[in-house]
Amino acid sequence: MNNSGVLNSLQLIKGYTAWKTMDVFSWRSFMYLLVFSQLITPLVSLLVWQAVTAQEQTVNGWSSSEFLVYYLAIIMVRQLTVSYEHHMLGMNIYSGEVTSLLLKPHHLLYSVIGENLAVKIVSYTVSIPLIILLWIGFTPTSLPSISNIMLFILTVVNASILRFLWLYLLTLTAFWTEKTQSIVNAGEVAIFLIGGEVAPLFLINGFFGDAAYYLPFYGMLGFPAETLIGTKGMTLTSGLLLQYGWIFLLLLLCSWVYRKGIKRYSALGG
Repeated sequence: MNNSGVLNSLQLIKGYTAWKTMDVFSWRSFMYLLVFSQLITPLVSLLVWQAVTAQEQTVNGWSSSEFLVYYLAIIMVRQLTVSYEHHMLGMNIYSGEVTSLLLKPHHLLYSVIGENLAVKIVSYTVSIPLIILLWIGFTPTSLPSISNIMLFILTVVNASILRFLWLYLLTLTAFWTEKTQSIVNAGEVAIFLIGGEVAPLFLINGFFGDAAYYLPFYGMLGFPAETLIGTKGMTLTSGLLLQYGWIFLLLLLCSWVYRKGIKRYSALGG
């Protein structure tokens, strides 16, 4: 893609983002409800591990302070990488409204990316103040270094792309089934269980714990959180390679599933 192609793509994404932001803002109360719902499970996990490490107890070298920063980071990652493609793209496929998008002289993905960014913009209006209040309220005794914060930002951007591609891939199953919501929910549960929210992965021993590091879910959640306090389960270089590798693989999978889905949709008269 040449420079003019890149500029055109950026203009398309900018236009869709501005348009979709106004649309999403009209049902912002629902978005705010989703933001608060995203807080529940990591807060519960945080309180559990705070209880386990009370009275200066440590678990695999982590004290109450490390667990506190880790789970505050988990909350940040969840909120900053929010993605709800199934609420929009999935519904558009079911209703047939996706046909008008397919007739446009550009890829459907531009609209989907615009919606994703619009959802983030609207949700950030409440999630970022909440994150700040949580950091002030819990007041960790040790704060991340500037270098760790910069690396955290990089890994969160990668995690956001990963989570978007993962949920976009699952949402494309709407071309074949009306149970996309259940499939996406299963994908979210996988992030919760294997991504490092129930417990940091370095605490899980055996084959399952080792294998979990090579799945995309760690790159979506646990790795960025660990980066903020100094990586524990995987080196920084290995973690970044994991993220970029899965981004590449998911791009290939999304492209293949999209083409198959469009063929099916067209064959059924969509």
